[in-house]
Amino acid sequence: MVSDCPFMETDTAKLPKAVLDSSKKYLVNRVGKDFYKRLNYYSCEIVDFSKFDEIHETKPWIDKQAADKRVKYAIEYYFIVQDSMRYYLTLVYDTNARLISKHFLPDSKKNKDFDKIINACQAIQLIDGGEIQEISLEYLPSKNTFVWRVTSDTERGASTIIERQTTINACTGKLLKRKKTTTRVEY
Repeated sequence: MVSDCPFMETDTAKLPKAVLDSSKKYLVNRVGKDFYKRLNYYSCEIVDFSKFDEIHETKPWIDKQAADKRVKYAIEYYFIVQDSMRYYLTLVYDTNARLISKHFLPDSKKNKDFDKIINACQAIQLIDGGEIQEISLEYLPSKNTFVWRVTSDTERGASTIIERQTTINACTGKLLKRKKTTTRVEY
């Protein structure tokens, strides 16, 4: 929601207290006090459309047409999944300090074990072969849980690549979905 907007990185001292209070209240309510303590502050931004041209000079990718005009403040957090692997989330607020971003964390009241995440190696062991191309931890709102999405090449032919994307419940290790995609390659 922020990437197309004219944003400036800042420190939390420049954010309204209402935004900071709302952020903490939302996170504690969503994931509980214990998991909240695992979250690390990463950065915050203030969006200022009146400075679009000035900001566009240093951030040429921002796009006035694609920008969400509701966005005013953003606070980014992360938690360590394992080793150096981190899960990032951004809370986005409007000018009235109302949260306008979607959920990026499970609701702990509906999923008490959301934070018991199997590691990436355990998730990869559940895949049916193929060379691992990518693995990411994501929040799946429909299941109110974290999932591992694993993309692997299962077969490469002279003109085709068959890729498999597997979704694994990161808390239980259960396979949720497999999807096979065939791509034709032209040389």
